[in-house]
Amino acid sequence: MEGRKGESKGRTATRAAILEAAKKLFAEKGFGAATVRDICTEAGANIALVSRYFGSKSELYAEVCRSLFDGLAAPLSQLDAGIATAEDWRRNVREWIGHALRITSSTRSPEKEIAGVFRQEMFNPSPMRKYFHDTFMMPIFNCLKRLIEMGGISSEAETLSLMTRIWSQISFYALPDETWREPFRPADTPKDVWISHVADDIAEDVFRKLQFRNERWPRKPKEGENLVEYSHQMEMNK
Repeated sequence: MEGRKGESKGRTATRAAILEAAKKLFAEKGFGAATVRDICTEAGANIALVSRYFGSKSELYAEVCRSLFDGLAAPLSQLDAGIATAEDWRRNVREWIGHALRITSSTRSPEKEIAGVFRQEMFNPSPMRKYFHDTFMMPIFNCLKRLIEMGGISSEAETLSLMTRIWSQISFYALPDETWREPFRPADTPKDVWISHVADDIAEDVFRKLQFRNERWPRKPKEGENLVEYSHQMEMNK
């Protein structure tokens, strides 16, 4: 019995080592350049074990993405839920921006692997691009879009324009070489303090343009609704 437990722990440890090595190399090299042999060498594992534990390189990549984006990055696809007040909305918009910046700017694991996989698929798309885009990036995109739409923006074009500005500023911090980013941070300001400042600044830009609406306007009056109050709300939400 003890021998079987030991073997089971060994298999679990080996699978975990392969997964961690794959996160590192897929983030650094991309899906195409990171070979199964590279990953197993990094993990100190037999190359045949990728097929045994994951099935294929593609399935290993999918497991890496699930592990990264269903974990630390999950709030980026969930922060549009449960918003009832302007305070909720402002807090969640700021948290979405701050969370995204903390991930893209980090040099620590697993944040740097999330940013690395994101960067690889954005600039060096792999055969897994559609899977990555549909499964992980679109929920994040749609969450931000819903948060912006809650601000009473008047058209989809304006929504997408504002999202582009937000996304571009956050993507800048996903650049792999920090020497490109350092000139944009005051020399006497710690990195985490500066990232928080940038998040505040991006969020304030959103709040200057938008104001929370808990309903989409214009809308038709509801059955039995006070028409004077309805007219007042129409004026408030123009």
